[in-house]
Amino acid sequence: MDQTTTKILFSFDKTVNSEEILQAAVAIARKSNSSLHYILTEESASLGSGSEEDVVKDFKMKHGVQLEISNFPGNFWKGLSSAVDKLKATFVVVGAVPVKAGILGGGMSAKIDKLYCNMLYLNPNAKWQTPIDLVVPVDSNSETRQKFSAASYWAKLYYSNVTILGIPKSDKGDDAKLGHVYAIQGNNYMIEKGLKTKFVDLGATTDVIKSIIDHTKDLRSKWITVMGNNSEGILRVSAIQTICEDATCPLLVIPYREPIGMGGSGY
Repeated sequence: MDQTTTKILFSFDKTVNSEEILQAAVAIARKSNSSLHYILTEESASLGSGSEEDVVKDFKMKHGVQLEISNFPGNFWKGLSSAVDKLKATFVVVGAVPVKAGILGGGMSAKIDKLYCNMLYLNPNAKWQTPIDLVVPVDSNSETRQKFSAASYWAKLYYSNVTILGIPKSDKGDDAKLGHVYAIQGNNYMIEKGLKTKFVDLGATTDVIKSIIDHTKDLRSKWITVMGNNSEGILRVSAIQTICEDATCPLLVIPYREPIGMGGSGY
């Protein structure tokens, strides 16, 4: 969400710690001066007992944030996707178990790709944390830069430091050169937005996810910013799956939209 919004959708299934997701949704709503809209799918957890009117009233008293609740049929991700589309959402907070990919693909990449809006995702092992640092991996695909705007928006809102991770697909030829160029562009973009940045050039690596997650293991709370798709960049479909499963901090996921005539998304 790199533009002003007044309403944030959120939903969580029964596998996650509801308090972590509620903390995330309420904190983000307060920070962005937004109301909250809970999407109740067939697989979503309930926000409380009693009538919807009582739940909304109790939520407002407890959290100080205005709440709406809407029911959408279908499984968790289908219902959420329908809600994002119908309500024209620009941001959604999601707590859910990662969907496994099948023989023909799918998995988290396919679910993210249907949301059409930015998402803060927490798996069952992730803890809500205010982003003192925002980690932004950058590879050698030009579309990796699609995440810069949203990353800068949230970093500015939370007064976060930004760590640009340069991770080219290869340490040779154009991959090495472009990966470095795009990372420098990302670093300069954040500086122009008035943000405190740090550029870390990791070089080509065979274990991308470990390299990224390693940068979230110190005592400072972090978010990781990633592109939601695709097959060409460092964060391929399988790697998106892995980081959704392994991350223990929130993921700020930017859905990739392919420009006409362009290739994959990278990070």
